[in-house]
Amino acid sequence: MNITYAAATDPGRVRSQNQDRLFADGTVFIVADGMGGHAGGNVAAEVAVSETVASLKVGHRPEIAIENANRSILDRASSELALEGMGTTLTMALIDTEESLADVYNVGDSRAYLLRAGDLTQLTNDHTFVQELVDAGSITREQATTHRARHVLTRVLGVATEVEPDHFRVSLQPGDVVLLCSDGLINEVSNDEIARILASQTPDDAVDALVRSANNHGGNDNITVVVAKVENAGRGAIQLADYAEEPAPLPQVVPPSERALQSHRIPSPLPNSMTQRSGISRPLVRATLFLVLLLAFAGVVVLAIDIYVQHSYFVAALGNRVAIYQGRPGGVLWFNPHVVDLTSVRLSQLAEGVRSQITHGIAEGSLAQAKQFVQNATQQFHATTLAFGGLG
Repeated sequence: MNITYAAATDPGRVRSQNQDRLFADGTVFIVADGMGGHAGGNVAAEVAVSETVASLKVGHRPEIAIENANRSILDRASSELALEGMGTTLTMALIDTEESLADVYNVGDSRAYLLRAGDLTQLTNDHTFVQELVDAGSITREQATTHRARHVLTRVLGVATEVEPDHFRVSLQPGDVVLLCSDGLINEVSNDEIARILASQTPDDAVDALVRSANNHGGNDNITVVVAKVENAGRGAIQLADYAEEPAPLPQVVPPSERALQSHRIPSPLPNSMTQRSGISRPLVRATLFLVLLLAFAGVVVLAIDIYVQHSYFVAALGNRVAIYQGRPGGVLWFNPHVVDLTSVRLSQLAEGVRSQITHGIAEGSLAQAKQFVQNATQQFHATTLAFGGLG
């Protein structure tokens, strides 16, 4: 049998950065969804994919390859402070066309599905706190879809020194379609719609349609999709590289809804700082909110000063003439006073005491009051002059 495949990754409509990574070469298919800070998530996903592929190429078993990737992420984070706490999911399918088998591995909540005869089956089990509650019978699967902790992970690469991936082996037959995807797809698109798209379209068209559908439903996260379809033999078969060691016997794949409870112990959720999806971080949100509030406060202050200045007037000298200014003497911040009325009254036409006051500026509450002051001062000067003239 042969494999036709296609893959795509898209940042979605909300995220500013794509922290998903993928790999697909017809034999090895990987999806990784990075997390743990703006810079770290994308680095963790990149290291996970590149290190896993490199380890497989030199003959390491898949479990060892994933462990090597985990160790590389930890080493990178310990050597670069800015990457501290980064992590990533990893879901991988290794397809052997000669044996008609797919080995599926996963850590985290990126998923693998199998479409057969129109029926879509989830192959992987999410490593989330809510999934553990479902498996323990504490909540129903319906309750899990709206649980506030549904995205809290219990297992990822790059957090613990040891990581154990789940491993499933699936027999393949012509017409089967294997789907690997990040949660940016499954959070937006229903299983029925995913099944319909996979059943009716080629891998290339299906990938485009799935990404488009996720974006049309909101695109709230990065979207990564890998589709591999099993075809009847026609050209040379694609073979999986031999492993250095034979894999151990694997359990039969059972749909998640029918899985029996394996353990009554519910793992503790990983710290939020280590499982936080990319996007706008809480400290950045707080800093942005503080800046917005600060700017709003500054705007209110500036507006208040502007109103105060626009309703302030004073009488002062401009050369040897009396002028009326709008504003405050000396100015307030960058609001400098300006002349609104250059009167015909000269300083020599005013009493000496008034001239002294005008030199420093005489504040008035309105333009009309300022004009009245000038008029009164002029009349007072003329009255005084006449009185002294009469005495002489």
